[in-house]
Amino acid sequence: MKRLAIAFVVLALASGVALADDKAECDFLEIGASVSKPASLPDELKPLEKKLQQPPLSSYSVFALESKGHVQLAKLKPDALKIVRGHATVLLRDRHDKRIELTMTLDDAKGKRVLESKQSVSAGDWNVWVHSDGPSSGHIIALMCK
Repeated sequence: MKRLAIAFVVLALASGVALADDKAECDFLEIGASVSKPASLPDELKPLEKKLQQPPLSSYSVFALESKGHVQLAKLKPDALKIVRGHATVLLRDRHDKRIELTMTLDDAKGKRVLESKQSVSAGDWNVWVHSDGPSSGHIIALMCK
């Protein structure tokens, strides 16, 4: 009987861990980018400063926060991000130790699919997707999942 109780506790704990692996808590930022002078980066975007200074994002000099939010992802269930320009969807494909496999889609304001990306990203790190929506402007989605 004691072995059965121990087995039950172990099974319950293992099930709890498995359920945690099927979810991810994510914060997102929607950023407008353009080329003009003087360069500017709002304080809310300082955690992304190093990423925004690397190509191809380094071609932009002015960044503006357009929206932000939080989403809880469940494995294999797409969830919409509430953004200002167009429509974005993120899907948690899988989770491994410190890596999260995501699919990100971005449609412009007219409903045209402009980005579809499958990536394995680091948990707890900001990941950035960009779409150039003009000769000197861009639309950026930054996502951090834990």
